[in-house]
Amino acid sequence: MINPCRARNVINLILLAGLIGAPGCASKRATIPEALLAETPTIGVVVRPTDPDVELQIPGKGWLSNTGRGAMSGSVIGGFGIYCGYGLFLCVPAFATVGVIGGALYGAVAAEPASEWEQAESAFKGILSDLKIQQRVPDHIVEFARSQTPYRVIRVENEDPSSKDEKAAYRALASKGIDAVLELTELAVHLRPSEIAVNPRRMLVIDARARLIRTSDGALLDKRAITDGTLIGADSNVAWSLATWTNLNNQAFREEVTQASQRLAQQVVKELIFDTHSENDVQTPASQALNR
Repeated sequence: MINPCRARNVINLILLAGLIGAPGCASKRATIPEALLAETPTIGVVVRPTDPDVELQIPGKGWLSNTGRGAMSGSVIGGFGIYCGYGLFLCVPAFATVGVIGGALYGAVAAEPASEWEQAESAFKGILSDLKIQQRVPDHIVEFARSQTPYRVIRVENEDPSSKDEKAAYRALASKGIDAVLELTELAVHLRPSEIAVNPRRMLVIDARARLIRTSDGALLDKRAITDGTLIGADSNVAWSLATWTNLNNQAFREEVTQASQRLAQQVVKELIFDTHSENDVQTPASQALNR
């Protein structure tokens, strides 16, 4: 039987938690029109170009990384793949060590040659240059935002992308009827290992940093690191070997970059425009300033 006193304490804790959580749920970030003081605001999309040397990221490529992956796999096999009875505490460290050495040697021998990675990386960079994703992603943002929101969304060319005083440049846009700037920076394509294995399959991901800035005073309304849907449960997840990515004149890489660019653009619109009144978001300093 439940102790009545204990039951009352549990109920009181639940009620207290509800009272504490209520203000957080009630506190909503300002919607776009409220933040910009315009019923149908105009939002300009700006891209601060990413250095071509960092536009493509392929972490953990080559034989050295595969040596590490082979060692890790070998240690697991050596440590848990053998039953030693009462000698377990002696056998596991010994066989784990053997597994590390053997796995490392296997990883080094079985790794894709560095020349293959160099050739593939050069080809991938050429494809990114041809596809012009630094221009394609903002174009997709404008297209998607116009079809899904009531706001006027336009491309704005960054006249001086190297300038660090972007607030002054963005304030100048206010006189041109632009209420806010949706700025993208650090837009990059990644081929990330999807598993701990020698020569792992790799998943293509595009990410960027995005900010929403009010032009009238340079106030930061929102900022987020955004990744295309491949990391948040999209059905289009693909993870392929280097051979598959480079097959048929790198066709798989080209097609996936194109699709990921569209997914990233949609995610930017959803998070910075659709989701500006989400009840689960914590207020940013800029949005708090709106309520002064």
